[in-house]
Amino acid sequence: MGDWRDNNLSAILEYPFDFERYIEERLREIDNLDERQYAKKILAEGLGKLIRCTEDKYLQLEKRIYEELEIGANQYETVMTIVKRNHYDPTNNTLYPVDETDLKKDRLSEDLSNENHVWIGSIFLEINEQQRRRFEGSEIFTGILKEDDTNKEARFYIQPAKRYRDIMERLYQVFQDNHIPWETINTAYLDKFYDVFICVEELEKENISNFPENIEIDFGEFKAFVCYDLIPLWNMEWVKFDSADFMVPSVNGIYYEHEFTLEDKEEGDGYLIESSEDILEIRHEKNKIVIKSEMETFENWKALHIIQKETIRSLDYKEPLVTNHKNDSFIRRYAENSRAQLMTKTDLFRRIMELDIRDYIEVVGYEICSNGKDFPNKEGMNWFVRDELFPLESRKVLLLKFKEKEPGHYLNDSMVRFVISQIQLEISEYRCEGVME
Repeated sequence: MGDWRDNNLSAILEYPFDFERYIEERLREIDNLDERQYAKKILAEGLGKLIRCTEDKYLQLEKRIYEELEIGANQYETVMTIVKRNHYDPTNNTLYPVDETDLKKDRLSEDLSNENHVWIGSIFLEINEQQRRRFEGSEIFTGILKEDDTNKEARFYIQPAKRYRDIMERLYQVFQDNHIPWETINTAYLDKFYDVFICVEELEKENISNFPENIEIDFGEFKAFVCYDLIPLWNMEWVKFDSADFMVPSVNGIYYEHEFTLEDKEEGDGYLIESSEDILEIRHEKNKIVIKSEMETFENWKALHIIQKETIRSLDYKEPLVTNHKNDSFIRRYAENSRAQLMTKTDLFRRIMELDIRDYIEVVGYEICSNGKDFPNKEGMNWFVRDELFPLESRKVLLLKFKEKEPGHYLNDSMVRFVISQIQLEISEYRCEGVME
């Protein structure tokens, strides 16, 4: 009969019962060998075939229902990881830098520096949320510059890498302009990047040493958690395109409809058009995206390509992949097809465990709290999403409780933030908060 769970599609444990084993156990109770042999022939060969046939028919029926409730493949799932800058593989067509300028340190220094602070690099901290808040409370650190066998003291200014937050806000707007529902992107890695600036003061900008080779910063208790020269990668790339030879002019001649064809693109991948002042409307149709504009021709419009094929790990791509993938199940298919919103404990836990968090945390309970003041509102991963109709401050608190799978892992708290951020998108009745037990 095999393992029932291996063949069951519904993820519902209906009857974990092994008929063949049950028959064999009952046959052992017959002392007379002739009677046992006869009973075995009748039960195992006769009834056994009937049972196997019935189970096969049942599985076929279950599979047919399962396939009828098939949900469309998500073309916009995201994958993210981090690698050493010098390990980035430009030939890997599944992972690209979140910020292309991460590969151009001179350009970053030029863009981020000002007359008081010079950008010298970025750091990544393998710390939990509590440590992160404590670290951000200490903006200024001291250190030394090593120059020609001499050490010169300097002050360093540390702040969260704002450019990644700007990219996330830009990405959210692209989804909105394309009328594609937003799903929380797991920014567990992005939230742990910090830009390092040196306070110029009496230093000459031209003589600032290379970081981190010739600069030593005293990070105190955080020293062991600091990683240098890492960059975040994800399964997205920006592509530029120009107007095609064919466009559909409007009846009144006021605007044109340009087609961004998907027929020659990788099947399953998602494409989103970045809006601009020249674009009036973006419309997704089968095998194409229609762009309405007053421009008859154009150049260098941008599309966001979201790769959905299996992520390739190049040499030294060692860090875990974090995604916003949702696991498939019969219950999820039924719920999404029926548009049912069941506010039960089972349905709530089902939504949580569908998220790609199983290696880090698991949900173990929840609590409804009337006094929201006991739980200060913390910034989630969707800080740019505003709900002005139902302010969070006026809602009761849905407190979700989690347990660590690998105690002490620096991504555990981030996974809680990811879950809370996604559930908050789905549940508007409560303000969602999470704690680790």
